[in-house]
Amino acid sequence: MSITAGVILAFFGVSTPAMLTSTDELGQLKNSLIVDARPLADYQAGHIPGAAHLDVTQLSETRNGVKGLLKPVEQVREALGKAGLAMDKHIVIYSSMKTADDLKDATRLFWILDYLGYPNIAVLDGGFAKWTADKRPTEAGDSPVKAVAPPEVHVQANRLASKEDVQKFLGANAGLLVDQRSKEEFGGEKKAEPVAKPGHIPGAKNVPATSFVQDSDKTLLPGKSLEDLLKGSGMASDKHTITYCNTGRQASVGYFVMRLSGHDNVSLYDGSMAEWTADSSCPVATGTARKKTTATPKEAK
Repeated sequence: MSITAGVILAFFGVSTPAMLTSTDELGQLKNSLIVDARPLADYQAGHIPGAAHLDVTQLSETRNGVKGLLKPVEQVREALGKAGLAMDKHIVIYSSMKTADDLKDATRLFWILDYLGYPNIAVLDGGFAKWTADKRPTEAGDSPVKAVAPPEVHVQANRLASKEDVQKFLGANAGLLVDQRSKEEFGGEKKAEPVAKPGHIPGAKNVPATSFVQDSDKTLLPGKSLEDLLKGSGMASDKHTITYCNTGRQASVGYFVMRLSGHDNVSLYDGSMAEWTADSSCPVATGTARKKTTATPKEAK
């Protein structure tokens, strides 16, 4: 069952612009622009009528050997303008949501637009899967949205965490590091291809991005369940929180959920484990919270 941002925020006693939109609410929005963040082939096969298209993966690149980094701001501005994402629109982003992991495609674009100062952004709860499950209309073909001039963005530097920002958290009580990958990747049992060494950043808490999504219809957890998850993980605190994953995709889910729930002191580490493990001076821990070993890539055999 879908739940609106207003209901979620009521559990936390905060009031912010709606960042989560249900399929029922979508048609009621004024001055809105729906944005499909899926690959072009998926978009052309069928999308929400009138939606713009912007494949979120096209906004990232490999730089200095690190995969998945956000492209330079000027290049991102050009892409946003070509896709028709004007700053004055109420932008609602959706991904496929065939699986819980697909939420990262919508929230990654949410983070990018939030970082660039777009004032009114939301994610469609349940994405395209919920839209079609509701038997709502779709259309095929290319985007009907006209290009606009590259938007005059206002970069919010506090939304992007650097490797140096993360290093300040090591061995200190400066804030909270949240690893959004699977427990197997966190513990070092599995490793993604862009990451040089298995494990996690020492001191991080593991909160998989998929844990925020319901199995039944791939919508976000209901308000009370979401509140309990955030409080139980420590993500409901006022501490500065940095989310990370392998390449900054899954990390955007926790970033979005914290922003949605009114916890504003959150940043995303775009380089994530791909950048962290490329630097031999950065320590990596393995195992669970009860039993860990710590080593740098140089020390590993």
